[in-house]
Amino acid sequence: MANQEFEPSVFELYKLYKETTEKVSDRRAVANTWMLSVNSALVAFYVLMEKGKEIVGSSGRHLWLFALPVAGFIISMAWAALLVSYRKINHAKFKVLMEMEHHFPYALYTREDQILHESKRWNLSNIESWIPWAFGLLYAFLAIVVLCGW
Repeated sequence: MANQEFEPSVFELYKLYKETTEKVSDRRAVANTWMLSVNSALVAFYVLMEKGKEIVGSSGRHLWLFALPVAGFIISMAWAALLVSYRKINHAKFKVLMEMEHHFPYALYTREDQILHESKRWNLSNIESWIPWAFGLLYAFLAIVVLCGW
């Protein structure tokens, strides 16, 4: 699994690289929070437009009721693409970390990956990716409702 010859310089590089991996995860969490906030605001604004005819008038209201779901759908698909990008970056970074572990007495991430794979657990990244798609489906449904006049 790992080499018994420990190389301190490689370990320092490993620690530094691990920090960059954590920073990518932190950026991903911030992006998720921001995107969730934007989508929540869009849904709230949609509900406000749906309930408040006197705010913008009848013709302006229909425009908003269509434009908001379209904008929300685009934002949700951008969010989904962003998650795929972050997932690929993290995958590559962990692969590099696992390769570096061959220089250490014990390969922690490699072993963790094996255990998680054996447990057949639901991957959190996959679950996380459902959220923008759920918003996207909601927005598509709302746009269809407006177009059909329901």
